[in-house]
Amino acid sequence: MLILTALIIALFLQNAGNDGIAAKYPNDRNIETDPDVLYAENFEDGLPAIFSRYHDVLNKENMSVDSDVPANSAGQHSLKITNTGGVNTGGHLFRSFDPGFDSTIYIRYYVKYPSISKGYIHHEAVWIGGYDPAISWPNPRAGMCNIDGRLSISYEPVDNEGTMGTYLYWPGMHSWNGGTSCYGNNVATGNKNAMALQWDKWMCIEVMIKMNSPATASNGELRIWQDGKEIGHWGPGFPNGRWTKDVWHINPSAPPFEGFRWRTTDSMKLNYLWIEYFDDKSPAGESHHIKYDNIVIARKYIGPVKTAQNIDDEK
Repeated sequence: MLILTALIIALFLQNAGNDGIAAKYPNDRNIETDPDVLYAENFEDGLPAIFSRYHDVLNKENMSVDSDVPANSAGQHSLKITNTGGVNTGGHLFRSFDPGFDSTIYIRYYVKYPSISKGYIHHEAVWIGGYDPAISWPNPRAGMCNIDGRLSISYEPVDNEGTMGTYLYWPGMHSWNGGTSCYGNNVATGNKNAMALQWDKWMCIEVMIKMNSPATASNGELRIWQDGKEIGHWGPGFPNGRWTKDVWHINPSAPPFEGFRWRTTDSMKLNYLWIEYFDDKSPAGESHHIKYDNIVIARKYIGPVKTAQNIDDEK
């Protein structure tokens, strides 16, 4: 009986608040007015206005507003970014936030990967992270280890078959070759709740980052949802598993996860949003694309876009 009670309490705590901010704003209408929302982007006011909100815009001519939007969204437009093989690699929107966000932050967005891109995906996701000091353009420095002053977090396709996983850069990251070269670490692929990329379908991605505090502690956390389903939660002492080079594998009989030391100085904040489409694999002359919509950054769990009927049914 005690064990059953403990399991019920654990499930309640895991799902507590999972209705999220979106449950208060049917169709995401006016969600930007919520006091816990820090930033919202729905691509509704035309490209010039959209571009004006970002500090670095790559390949404006490759971007357009599209009438294809996620189900239940009140909006009428999404952002479409296109590439042409041998000519360009896509484009991006990058925004810096001053002074940035501390403590626990959630970012939710919708993304649609077309099946014609299968086999050509490289980096295609919404990234959030920080630079110390803050800068107004992306400077990923891929492959570098010992990266104090830089943090980047994304959940994206990690191969060309549609496996979803994390791509993480932080000071405590692991190397794939013994320490001379580091690329984004993956803690999500192979998790028991892992989900595949859904081609030609709007997917809802949400990522929670809890910054370590103080900067000397490894008590940072990461939590991910895909289409409202929790994919995983990693923090100091959970889950159990082990690193194999730069990939974390869950294993109940292995030691607990050590937690994230996302930053080594208290001045580091989550201070950028990077809406990225990087396709350097398309054959010459061949064009592919990606679509994004309904991006929200908040202090609390957001959840997928809901209708008034969805909300009533869940009460």
